[in-house]
Amino acid sequence: MSYNYPLLTPKQKKFYEVLASYIDRKKQAPTIEELQTALKLSSPRAVTQYLEALEKKGVITRMKHESRGIALRSMNEYQPDSATITIPVFASAGCDQASIIAQQSFDEYICVARELLEGRRRDNVGCVRAVGNSMDEAGVNDGDYVLVEITQAVYDNDLVVAIIDANAVIKKIEFANNAIILKPLSSDPQYKPIILRRDFQIFGKVIEVVRRPQKGDIEIVPLYSEY
Repeated sequence: MSYNYPLLTPKQKKFYEVLASYIDRKKQAPTIEELQTALKLSSPRAVTQYLEALEKKGVITRMKHESRGIALRSMNEYQPDSATITIPVFASAGCDQASIIAQQSFDEYICVARELLEGRRRDNVGCVRAVGNSMDEAGVNDGDYVLVEITQAVYDNDLVVAIIDANAVIKKIEFANNAIILKPLSSDPQYKPIILRRDFQIFGKVIEVVRRPQKGDIEIVPLYSEY
């Protein structure tokens, strides 16, 4: 049995796999208590939260007031929630200096409003976590999630994620006659531009910044608006 639902987070996928395996073996849905035991969750509420998330993402249906009222939806019926979308977090990108390795790691995902993609294909959008504060005047702070359109088509004054010697940086790009300049956007004089006269790779263009405060809801931060 295949469990290939791309919008599920790793934890949701694990929950779904346990649920689907139980239904496949027992020919009936598990109860909340049985799922709690199988997944070693702390409370029945944790189970219902997972079920609510899976139902919202269109992979199961639930019959209320039935103890075994969970049904899997087939891939043909699969209709992801049109309001939200899950984006993989590729890696971290340094705002202070080129010191963060740009490895593709999908251990983390972030769920955002689909409207933030502004018509872009989901496959062309990724996310990196910002490290450092050299881009704070652009609304990018240490620990923020940065949504990136994966493209080589960037223009003067765009905010970009660039790869320099396998290190990722977030900067404002400027094109000079004989050089490319990756500029910080901060009043702190310790942050200096990176001037390039050699090969480097553009990972993509920054399209949104998602700030995760210590408490409360995620906040969408407006980008630097000079351009």
